[in-house]
Amino acid sequence: MLQRSLSQVSGSPLGSIRHFGILLGPSLSIGLLLCATNTLAKPVQPPLDFPIAMTFGAFEKLKENTPAFNNRLDEQQPFPFIHLARANAAAAKNIHQRWPDKVVTVQESYGGIRTADYGLVWPGHLLYQPGTVITQAIGTEDTTIVVENAALLVKNNQRLQQISQKVPFALILYPLDADGKPDWSRAEHLILEAVDGQKLTVQRGQWGSKPQSFAAGKAVIAAHIMFWQQQWQLNFSLHGPRGGANQLTAAEWFAHYVADRLAQNDANGVEFDVARWTWGNPEGNPMDADNDRVADYGYLDGVNSFGLGGQVFFRELRHLLGPDKIIQADSNDAQFGIRGWQYLNGVQLESFPAANDFSRFSQAFQHLRLWAENAQALPRISYPFSKTPTTLYANAHTFDGNNTDNRFRIGLAAACLTGMPHPFASLSNINFDPANAALGTEKHEVTFGVFTWEEYSGGDLHNWHWLGRPISEAQQDLSNLGAIDWLAKANWQWAVAEGFTATPSQLAKHYAANVTRTPANTVLEKLIFGVKLTPSKVLHDLVGGQTYTLEFDARGDDTWHSNGQTFAQVPRMIAISGAVGTGQRKHPLSVLVDSHWHHYRLSFIADGTSAATFGIAEQVGNTEISNIKLFQGSAERWTREFANGMVLLNMTQTPWQTHVRKDYYRHLKGGQNPGINTGQAVTDELTVPPQDAVFLVKR
Repeated sequence: MLQRSLSQVSGSPLGSIRHFGILLGPSLSIGLLLCATNTLAKPVQPPLDFPIAMTFGAFEKLKENTPAFNNRLDEQQPFPFIHLARANAAAAKNIHQRWPDKVVTVQESYGGIRTADYGLVWPGHLLYQPGTVITQAIGTEDTTIVVENAALLVKNNQRLQQISQKVPFALILYPLDADGKPDWSRAEHLILEAVDGQKLTVQRGQWGSKPQSFAAGKAVIAAHIMFWQQQWQLNFSLHGPRGGANQLTAAEWFAHYVADRLAQNDANGVEFDVARWTWGNPEGNPMDADNDRVADYGYLDGVNSFGLGGQVFFRELRHLLGPDKIIQADSNDAQFGIRGWQYLNGVQLESFPAANDFSRFSQAFQHLRLWAENAQALPRISYPFSKTPTTLYANAHTFDGNNTDNRFRIGLAAACLTGMPHPFASLSNINFDPANAALGTEKHEVTFGVFTWEEYSGGDLHNWHWLGRPISEAQQDLSNLGAIDWLAKANWQWAVAEGFTATPSQLAKHYAANVTRTPANTVLEKLIFGVKLTPSKVLHDLVGGQTYTLEFDARGDDTWHSNGQTFAQVPRMIAISGAVGTGQRKHPLSVLVDSHWHHYRLSFIADGTSAATFGIAEQVGNTEISNIKLFQGSAERWTREFANGMVLLNMTQTPWQTHVRKDYYRHLKGGQNPGINTGQAVTDELTVPPQDAVFLVKR
């Protein structure tokens, strides 16, 4: 059986698991030392034994000190990690009073301001779409405003009325100073009621602002960006203005806002929902980060000013909270998710893998491992969140009637392989993209609560830490891969599209390109492959629908200079074409690369093109790629040994027949999934079903 350890996969001499403290020797294991926020600041240590089960939003819609709340509190007893919705943050005190050693985090919106706090925000700190100039002067009593281009605000009145049924259509009205820049000191919030050509009917002086007079051609109206309903988005961009009571940027102001909220409860840390490097729907919700009335999508001077502004937020928040608080962010992939290793403990991958796209497990698992290895705040906590439909909790089946509980087992196995906690929530519909509120019309019912999977408790063992401590690193089995490197005779060429400037080079099997210019006012998806590395000759054509595995080494610039600031250890992104586009967002594979060489191994289902093309032009800077290889088959077969058992994960399309220590293990025994948790003894040969995981216990 051909195996490689996770250390070899990560490209690090110590490996991902060693880096975050899970295996330092034959008897040492996870060491997550946290400081609780009670008055004694008592250190909290999660259990050393696995699995580490976690509840997520279990108190949703429950009021404190009610019978239902108290019953739910009792149900938390076996779970060492507890994540609370923002509305239930006060429950952290109840939890720590009963169980001081539990780790409790609370959820916050990433730069989202809810209705109750609209009046707290200085108008210049908010994020807007491109605005339009008013063409007729208005006084304080006027409710009709004529503008130059109403289509910049809303497509038509029918669309306005559709939106207004759910949430008021919020506008900002601000004058221009002598230099043509926004004068936020006289800004006024409006509600748009109707649009007729270029005439707007509005409600004046909303959310604490007051009606004022504005001159024709000297004032601008723009629409608020609202990623979620009833949440105004802050402008984290480095090009956003300073202002407000303490002359802060939006990122700095929000750090204080969050720190103040966290100080009011007894939580160990905070996790930011759907933290975004860029928007998931940029053309439908265009961003004007520098308020020049032109859609820039957050990209200015060749770098993601909006994304880098998130580093300012995390830096300031870490300063305010200190080293012992957990700061996490929801970040599903390299392309759209948050970046930066310096200030975060890690990330949450919601609806793991890849928004429940199990064909993209390899990309998601790579993303999880990179964060688990490279996040610098301790303890490192990056976990896969199984938010998915299952047969047990949602009566969900595949199209051919098969049980879907394997989706849960895949997430738990990934958590055990990386030494991380694992939460679960039940989803009614698998076609769900947590990072893009604008996509999808199907109903998605989410049930948060307490889910007592038998894999958590060991089935008939009734032991919530039944696996015990890890005694090996995760091992990757490569027996499904073919022996032929399909790119062995490939000739690789750099291509630079119009509007881009780059200096490419190559030496033997090493390829580099320094991108120095990208087109302005262009969405991310149209930037990525502006500079690309393409094979001109391959040994065979790839067969659409078949699985292949791409291997390569890569590194790139991860220090950024923008608007007078410098940011280190913020990885860049490489995109890879050739994978079948699935789900509602048709995007390429993507990985994060930093200034250190990493080895990448991505398994994917081919879309029928000849071979993978690498796109590196998301931002300016240098990227290097070498040792590119391509094999037929999948590399996503994994094992890890624990003191009391073993976890095996098979994400290939075929059953995996493997060998384990003879007469040493048996299957878990349980009633939820008796077809796989049979309790039967294992001699030495074992079959792991395709896209499934098996949990074994020592006999």
